[in-house]
Amino acid sequence: MTSPAPRPFRCTDRVRWADVDLVGIMRYSAVTRFLDTAEQELLREAGLPYARIFDTPDVWMPRRHLAIEYLAPARIDDLLHMVIRVSKLGESSITFVMDLCHDDGRTVAVATMVVVCVTVDGFGKRPLPRVVREAMAPFVCTPEQARARLE
Repeated sequence: MTSPAPRPFRCTDRVRWADVDLVGIMRYSAVTRFLDTAEQELLREAGLPYARIFDTPDVWMPRRHLAIEYLAPARIDDLLHMVIRVSKLGESSITFVMDLCHDDGRTVAVATMVVVCVTVDGFGKRPLPRVVREAMAPFVCTPEQARARLE
């Protein structure tokens, strides 16, 4: 049996009233809402919906690092595409990269987020559970592999 080709996950959402400033341009902090949505939908696609993760809290996966590069504005009601991939699947961490884009391909922002796997008791680092590693494996790809799968 061959494993599926690496691929990013893609979903969409609109810029909401709560996402914009007084002149209708998306606030810098709204990118984190889009990133949370993309992560949640990717996990659902991978067979790990949040409800399943939170129903069996053997481990927690808090955010360790977040970096966002802002490249173009977005306005209220713009439909934005979230293209998220796993850029690194470490022993105890996952690095997600999300491109937030307009329909015409202009990139609004690029976000990189690292989540770490820790024990519930004491927040000690621990290896990623096998089920998480297997679920995320199809989404591990380079930027070039992600672009090729989207064209």
